[in-house]
Amino acid sequence: MRSARPRPRGRGALTTHRATDDLSFRHDARWRRLLGAALPLDRRAPRTRPRAPRVLRLRNGLPVLRRSGARPRPRRARRRRRSALAVSDLRRQIAAIVEKDRARTSRQGEAGRGEPTEASVTPRPPGATEPSRAAEGSPAEAAGDTAAEPQSGIAGSTQPALRRGFRSASRADAKPFEVLERRIDVGDLGLEVVGRGVVDPLLVAHLGLRGEPPARWQDILFLDTETTGLSGGTGTYVFLIGLAHFEDGELVLRQHLLSDIGAERAFVAVLGTELEPYRACASYNGKSFDLPLLRTRFVMTLRSELTVDESHLDLLHPARRLWRDRFGSTSLKQLEDSVLDDARTADIPGALIPDAYFYYLRNRDPAIIAPVLEHNARDVISLVRIADRVARAVLLARAGRAPDHPPAAFALARGFERTGETDAAFACYESAYYDGDNPLRLKLALAFARALERRGDLARALRMLETLLALGLGSPRWREQAEARVRRLSRKRWRTLDRAS
Repeated sequence: MRSARPRPRGRGALTTHRATDDLSFRHDARWRRLLGAALPLDRRAPRTRPRAPRVLRLRNGLPVLRRSGARPRPRRARRRRRSALAVSDLRRQIAAIVEKDRARTSRQGEAGRGEPTEASVTPRPPGATEPSRAAEGSPAEAAGDTAAEPQSGIAGSTQPALRRGFRSASRADAKPFEVLERRIDVGDLGLEVVGRGVVDPLLVAHLGLRGEPPARWQDILFLDTETTGLSGGTGTYVFLIGLAHFEDGELVLRQHLLSDIGAERAFVAVLGTELEPYRACASYNGKSFDLPLLRTRFVMTLRSELTVDESHLDLLHPARRLWRDRFGSTSLKQLEDSVLDDARTADIPGALIPDAYFYYLRNRDPAIIAPVLEHNARDVISLVRIADRVARAVLLARAGRAPDHPPAAFALARGFERTGETDAAFACYESAYYDGDNPLRLKLALAFARALERRGDLARALRMLETLLALGLGSPRWREQAEARVRRLSRKRWRTLDRAS
């Protein structure tokens, strides 16, 4: 046993805290708490050096806080020089596009160059003045042949149709915006379904319709916008919108160009007047870009709602389903080259369009805005033609001629399933299964088995699923679903055999 530890005299627990226990305390009667004792201040030696004057020195300029890795802002002189270089480069690129287009037109000669006829001139919009060759501020007419005879680049007999009937109707009050109109015959566009006859509700469902189907093709408005940016929100302006509709066997294309940002309220009011008669609209990615921007501008300027999007046909989604696996990209330019077989030979890049518009606002150079107008017109016309190609593929599949590309046939089969057209869905499933590869067969095998079950072909559905399972294809989840379907089909087949016996 260890002996007790010896303690020095006078160093117990009470002795340790005695120094603090002897301090006096003050009592605050108002707050009912104890305050520390008032200790005497430490008397320091007097200063040997005089105290500096208490003056706060400020810098002439405060430093700018930047993110890590951000490039320093160039000086003002250098920034001006860069902007001048950018504008000159923009003019050089657009001039090259215009010269290339003019050279191509001159090589084609005078064949097919139609003159404006009386049939191509329609009543002017409200408030428009008589069109004149010397209209002040009109970018289309001041640009000469570049705007008066737009080179569309559409193959075949569509080029003369685009050059025919192009006029400008401008506002009388300081011309804050322009209205450009073209009329194109439906036959010149090569349309077979869209714009002809009545509207089939199931057909427009395949075109991506959301909402109540229109009664006529004349009730659908095709639109495309050109904006000052892609970010959206209240700071992005819609300065050009192309609107097209069918009327008397022709496609009427009107382009509204905002020539003065300060006149946006009147510009949007005219747009609202033209959009109001239509309940359905068709666009390309308009659900995510064009219509939200238009809705924002209507709210910002008129405090009103956009009503044309009650029934909306967004052709981007059916185009992706039909052609993404085949061509990769489903942009309008790619589909023009691959589906319509009509590539653009001279076109302004979309990234240069906002810069071209801002340069046009500063300098009023009509040669800058003319390629932008032609780009927008091509977008709207291609939108109509792509809608016709999708509708044509749907009608051929209904007749038993599924697309040659298996992923496109599979996409149409799923669309027919949604609309309840089981016979057309079965034909597309069958074509996609026998022409596709194993990954595609795994995607559609269960749906194809259900289609076979509805038709009473249980033995064929069983053989298909058992073959895929025997090959060891598919993920564990897919194999579990396929085995459950095999058991269901086996029970149903045995019950059918028992009734027959």
